Amino acid sequence: MTDSKHSDLLAGPRVARWTCPSCGDAVPRLLPNGARNAQAVAELELFLDDDDILTAVNREPGTAAKEICLACADAVRELVGTLIRPPGEDGDARNSPGLNDTGIVGAALPRGDGTHVLIFHVIDGVLRLTETERLTRFDPMRLTYPGSRGAMAPRVWDLYSRHLAQLQAKYGEAPQNR
Repeated sequence: MTDSKHSDLLAGPRVARWTCPSCGDAVPRLLPNGARNAQAVAELELFLDDDDILTAVNREPGTAAKEICLACADAVRELVGTLIRPPGEDGDARNSPGLNDTGIVGAALPRGDGTHVLIFHVIDGVLRLTETERLTRFDPMRLTYPGSRGAMAPRVWDLYSRHLAQLQAKYGEAPQNR
């Protein structure tokens, strides 16, 4: 029987739901194309290759999630290695490129209680974990890019450059000079 008032409509199959540990949403197990709406966390690049970042990752509390929804997996993929403004600096990322106080998202760790976004800044010449935010509370307006507004700390620039080079080598997309 159908839930509709229209007798000419047939009820389609129901898709079971599961709760993504990253975002906490009840999402369908299958996508409209029939593929699974889950990404194995083991397949994601969760953090930048750096000893200071690895140390912070190993100290991060919580039980690692085994799989997360595709939307969260895409967010993790895009966030890791992205430049970020310091807390409280508002504005449009397209209008105000990075300064010396620009940080970097060093890791995004899916946990059973949500994805933890680890943000690093250079303080007194040392890369330090300065913030841990939940993915669901993360403000995308803090994302920024390198530009002409000021110099970036060399350690952050090095991490950012290496990450871009790794992505370009993996996916074969070099930036176009115009």
